Amino acid sequence: MEFEDQFEILLIQILNHTNYYKMKKILFTAATSWELKIIKQEIKKLKNHKIKADFLLLWIWNYSTIINLQEVLLNQKYNFIVNIWVCGYSEKYQKSIQIWRIKNLANNKELIVPSFIKITDLESIACSEKIIYSPDDIWEEKFVDMESYWVELICTKFEIPRIILKIPVDKIWEETKNFDFIKAKKLLAENIDYNKLLEEISKYLEKSKVDTTSMLSLEKYQNYYNMSFAEKLIFEKLYNKYIILVEEEWWDKFEEFFEKNKNLSKKDFIKKI
Repeated sequence: MEFEDQFEILLIQILNHTNYYKMKKILFTAATSWELKIIKQEIKKLKNHKIKADFLLLWIWNYSTIINLQEVLLNQKYNFIVNIWVCGYSEKYQKSIQIWRIKNLANNKELIVPSFIKITDLESIACSEKIIYSPDDIWEEKFVDMESYWVELICTKFEIPRIILKIPVDKIWEETKNFDFIKAKKLLAENIDYNKLLEEISKYLEKSKVDTTSMLSLEKYQNYYNMSFAEKLIFEKLYNKYIILVEEEWWDKFEEFFEKNKNLSKKDFIKKI
């Protein structure tokens, strides 16, 4: 093996080894200061998780969300984003919900939120640019907020794993105009299992880390396509996603994927991953 190739592999190992022991950074976001205060209090009660928690106030309305979240992500790197705040409902719901689909009422577009982890019931939500006065305004949806579409859109652009959690608090419009802050704070503190949330995030981040104790498993594929240093880093990132996002029983079957597709060009093979 050429010295240059050995140096590249060693550098990759050093970079990944450093990331392995690096404390994971999680960004918690909310729309209002009182929500963020409750979340911060609950997270700080938990001391057994090896994470660094940052907290970001996004403020209400979509434009504030876009500007504030994007500005932070342009300057900081996070391993995971947790988006929590209250939402409106048309049908009574007693638990917290995890969002898997978001319908934008302004442009009729929708986004599917990947379930990197799951801690509660999966539900769809409408996202509005204005206050909703009638359940009829959210079409077939049972829940509504004003920011989730833009949080998901930005996280997608930055390729950051995330979870969007909502606490249904106010019934459209009768409770919205007389919002009960005491009730909302209580539900926000009690209706999310914050310990389970951090446990599941930690498990995900542990699994999503490519095994760098030995580079031999990846060297085979990298050498087959004669990958450059930059291509090797891209390949590792894609391989990492592959073994996590496909179903569990397929984690050890990348070799099968490789054998079926190794006739592709390097560009097409990397693209297919």
